[in-house]
Amino acid sequence: MASLSRPDPGRQIARQAVWLTLGVWTLDIVCNMLPLALDGRASPMVAVNVLLIAVVGCALSLPVYWATAKMRGWPAPTRYAALVGLALLCGGLDSLADLTIGGVLRTLIDPSTAVPPERVLFRGVSNLFGLSWMFGLVGAFYLMLQANRTLVEHERQLADARTAAAEAEGQATAARLAALRYQLNPHFLFNTLNAVSSAVITKRNAEAESMLEKLAEFLRVTLAADPEGLIPLEDELATIQAYLEIESVRFRDRLGVDFSCPDELRRAVVPSFILQPLIENAIKHGVSRAPGAVTIRLEVARDGDDLVVLIEDDAERSGEPAKGAGVGLKNIRQRLEVLYGPRGALQTTARERGFLALVRLPLIQTLKPRAARAA
Repeated sequence: MASLSRPDPGRQIARQAVWLTLGVWTLDIVCNMLPLALDGRASPMVAVNVLLIAVVGCALSLPVYWATAKMRGWPAPTRYAALVGLALLCGGLDSLADLTIGGVLRTLIDPSTAVPPERVLFRGVSNLFGLSWMFGLVGAFYLMLQANRTLVEHERQLADARTAAAEAEGQATAARLAALRYQLNPHFLFNTLNAVSSAVITKRNAEAESMLEKLAEFLRVTLAADPEGLIPLEDELATIQAYLEIESVRFRDRLGVDFSCPDELRRAVVPSFILQPLIENAIKHGVSRAPGAVTIRLEVARDGDDLVVLIEDDAERSGEPAKGAGVGLKNIRQRLEVLYGPRGALQTTARERGFLALVRLPLIQTLKPRAARAA
């Protein structure tokens, strides 16, 4: 869709200047004619004189407007000095038009109204100062319009800069989230393919084939994830289930799983791959190194307006401390910070037996499960 073009501020100011000019000189006609009309001294000749001065004043106002537009970037003292000179010049020209053109009209229409020679200088000087004041007033209005134009242009430039900055920040945030998300997949794929390779080397071909089938299913599930990076919790749990089915081939009875998620929270929105690294961390540092069986527990709960997901294991690490500063955990913290600010947090605790991770984020329930969206 083509974007709507913005109105040109120069044209808007020009239209305002036209109406302002007409208004000022119309007011000048009214102010000169009304007292004479009320006093009974108005005549066609007087009206001709007043109209001539107003028409010439309107015509001379055009170069005054053009000059104020050119002076827009000048320093204020220079602008005001130039305006004074311009007002005197235009006032003199309008006064000269009254003495010349007006004099001819007065002689043709009513010779008795002609200005006596000894009064010509007085009339010219009197009109000069009066009309210079008028042109100075009109020029001051024009300067105000030009100042307003400059302000509008600056505000638009600032708005454009803010819009561009917001778009750039949004694009950077999206790119950062994508980078953080896709950094997880190669890490998991490497571990899985390494396990498949180990199974093949040790002649456990059936186990390797089963793991490859489950890996294909896992990839099918993950590729269907929301491209915006936000999916229903139910879909995230399905991804974890597919991952654990792969790992269950490796660890068999040594791996136990305990999931607890209320039905009303299954449609809560979470970032995709936000929980899988925590499960992977429990597998890597807990199940794979523990001498006995390990149970991984995942519990989902609501805390006010927040969604809380707890993942813990009970692995005995034979004196080795539990680790909680890997790449996956750093990525989770960064993604939560980018998406939710201070309301998104990951808390980890290395215990004497096992490791606990708690994810907290705003509770939002708007998306349908993947299966419903695909139907």
